[in-house]
Amino acid sequence: MSRTITRAVVAAGGAGTKMAPITRILPKEMLPAGGRPILEHLVHELRTAGITDVLFVISAHKPQIPAYFGSGAAYGMDFSYRLQDDGAGPGAPVLAAETWTQGQPFVFAFGDNLIRGAAADSQTPLQRLVSGTSDCSVLTRIFPADSIPAHETLLGAADAPEPGPAAVVFGRDRLDHAGAQWVHACAARWVLGPFVFKALRACPPRPGGELYLIDAIRRWIAADNHLTALPLRPDDLRFNCDNWETYRDAVAALRP
Repeated sequence: MSRTITRAVVAAGGAGTKMAPITRILPKEMLPAGGRPILEHLVHELRTAGITDVLFVISAHKPQIPAYFGSGAAYGMDFSYRLQDDGAGPGAPVLAAETWTQGQPFVFAFGDNLIRGAAADSQTPLQRLVSGTSDCSVLTRIFPADSIPAHETLLGAADAPEPGPAAVVFGRDRLDHAGAQWVHACAARWVLGPFVFKALRACPPRPGGELYLIDAIRRWIAADNHLTALPLRPDDLRFNCDNWETYRDAVAALRP
């Protein structure tokens, strides 16, 4: 069944403590790379994928984001903003958007992650993701199981990576990655359907009180549901700019 996804929720509420003290005055999402803020790269990525309406879920300590982006008219898009309590966790922005999504599938993206597809590709990774039909799908990066970077969000076991972006139907049999040689790590871009709100409400928070999307999704998969994982190609660039090392890599890669 064909569908058109036009709405995206962007999580941009994290405190950026790994990049302090500069993030006390400038949100990590607004740090420059390639001549524009990290978050502006995401705005262009969303627009290229056909997104017209964006809800930014931000902290009250980040007034620079709405001040910079405004109504979205400059991009031919419509922007809205909603505040999130500090420390609520990465699942909280999704719950905050339940009414706004109007019961339709939507893109969920983390604003501190910069993704750029290979120049030779006719579609961006996000375009490939939204062109699917699953109401639960995610871009992933496949890593060797014995060398997963500390900042990655683990999904589960993977087959050995292949050159093309072959989608993988991910069921509960892949959740246990013990003994696996390769694993899927989530790559900050999701397509989610209305099911996710019930899944998040049923998911207990972690000991610190934070609600995690990945916890709710893994519980949902364990209940015999299926997710579609779309691995990034080896030459697709992705930078999780929540730390100085990765941010410096992004600046170097995007330098003209």
